[in-house]
Amino acid sequence: MKALILAAGLGSRLAPITDNCPKSLVPVNGQPILMKQIENLHKNGITDITIISGYKSEILESAVMKKYPEIKVINSVDFAITNNMYSAYLGRHNVSGGKFLMMNADVFYDASVITALLAFEAPNAIVTDIGTYLEESMKVVEVDGRLVKISKQITKAEALGASIDVYKFSDDGGVKFFTKCAEYIEEKNELKMWSEVALNDILQEIVFKACPLQGRWLEIDNNDDLAAAEKLFAGE
Repeated sequence: MKALILAAGLGSRLAPITDNCPKSLVPVNGQPILMKQIENLHKNGITDITIISGYKSEILESAVMKKYPEIKVINSVDFAITNNMYSAYLGRHNVSGGKFLMMNADVFYDASVITALLAFEAPNAIVTDIGTYLEESMKVVEVDGRLVKISKQITKAEALGASIDVYKFSDDGGVKFFTKCAEYIEEKNELKMWSEVALNDILQEIVFKACPLQGRWLEIDNNDDLAAAEKLFAGE
């Protein structure tokens, strides 16, 4: 199993902290978000990790290489004019040809999230906080036991719950996903799309299921989120 971490974003809403470091290295009670995600993966035996950097990439790469020299870092030089679908596209060759996990690097969560996802029977899955509805988050819709839609625009009435932006792909699922990313980027020149747009497009072809969240999580987009995360994970 491999892992792809998307960490190219600017994190402008976390200023002034992100004036001097990339969003993924913002610390929660002293532990950078990205380092927590790497630790979570290592605790679950996943060490083949690729990170897509962008904003202040030299700081990110230095921090990662100092502790984890085996990790591969790819710099998205066009981070300012692209979105995380483009980041996923850049990492496609590093995770193709097998199963992999993909995650956004602005979510702080317990290692139990990865443990549950790896143990979950479905080969393609989205970690879902079932019953939770958050305006800022991607939401998912389930019909007949499979996910049929993922989007931020899903209504509360139709949502199964909130995606925590942690995904598991089979080989076939990954091929379909990256093919769809390539269509948007190479054929349509759509560079500012969410990776979930491509994922949404393949849900009719590839069966994805909701892996129930096991543990705590919080997406950190602004300083209020950071304060909430430090309270939620106090004593870690």
